[in-house]
Amino acid sequence: MAASAHALHEMIEWLDGADVEVARVGGKGASLNRLARAGFRIPPGFCLTTDAFATHAASLPGTDILRSDPALLRDDAARTRLVEAMLREPLTAAVALALASPLDRLSGLTMGDRGQAPLLAVRSSGVAEDGAHASFAGLHDTELGLTVDDVIPAVLRCWASLWSDRAVGYRARRGLALDGGAMAVVVQALVPARSAAVAFTRHPVSGRTDQLLINAVPGLGEAMVSGTVTPDTIVVDKAERTVVEFTPGDSGGGPALADDVLAALVALCLEVEAAFRAPVDIEAAHAADGWYLLQARPITTP
Repeated sequence: MAASAHALHEMIEWLDGADVEVARVGGKGASLNRLARAGFRIPPGFCLTTDAFATHAASLPGTDILRSDPALLRDDAARTRLVEAMLREPLTAAVALALASPLDRLSGLTMGDRGQAPLLAVRSSGVAEDGAHASFAGLHDTELGLTVDDVIPAVLRCWASLWSDRAVGYRARRGLALDGGAMAVVVQALVPARSAAVAFTRHPVSGRTDQLLINAVPGLGEAMVSGTVTPDTIVVDKAERTVVEFTPGDSGGGPALADDVLAALVALCLEVEAAFRAPVDIEAAHAADGWYLLQARPITTP
C-alpha cells in the first residue's frame, strides 16, 4: 500500500524554528531548531524524524525481539546482527519517497561565495542526545561532504550507530534505555568553511565560568573533532572579551581565526549562552558570509 501524504509528512521536519518535539527530531535536531527559533543562523536543512526510523526498523529482522527485550543489545553477536541488517537492507520505499522532495529542495540552494549547489552533511540525532544530563558527544555518526546520492547510505549508517558497541555501553553506564529509543537524522547543507571552531562557555578543565575556551582550525572541523589534528586553543576573558591565553595548533599557517573573526565568534557564543541560560558547548563554521552554528548543547560534565 502506498504511504499516505500524512505519513510522508510525519517523516520530515524542516529546521526553521517552528515547534518540534524532541521525541521526533532528537536532541541535535531540537537544539538546531531552538537556535533557529532564537534567531541564530544555522545551515539550511531538515530532520528525518524518528517516524522514519521506526518505519524502516520495523522491516528489519530481529527488531521485534529488540522492542520486547532491549537487553538483547548486551549480547555482542545479537547486536552485530541488528547493525548488519540495518546496513544491508534497502531503505523502505516510504522513507525513500519522503526524502526525495526535501533533498531536491536542498540541492537547489547555493552556498558560499561561488554560488554552487551545496554538498551535504548527515548527522545523527538520538532522542537522548545533547540533553542536559547526557550529550552522547561523538558516539553517533556524522558524515560530511556528501552528494544527494550519498545520503541514503549515510542515513542507514547513522541509524546503525544507535546500536554501536560504544553507544550501548554509554547508555548502560548512565542507566539509560539500552535501545536508545529511536534515532532521527539531520540533513543540512554543508557550510563551505574557511575555519571551524568548538567553544565552551565554561572552561572545560578549570571549570571557570568567567572564561570561554575555543578550539579552532582552518577549514572544516571534522579532523579537529576526530582528534587527528591539534587545533589552536584560545582562552578568552568573557567580561573583557580579551584573549588571556593562546596555544597554537599544528596547522602551521598562523592563527586559524583572524582577530575580527574571533571577536564575532566570542560575541556569538555569549549570545547563545544567554539564550540557553546555561553554559554551552558550541560547534560553528565560518564561511565567506560569517559564522554558522552547527550545534549547541548544555555542558553536562561537572
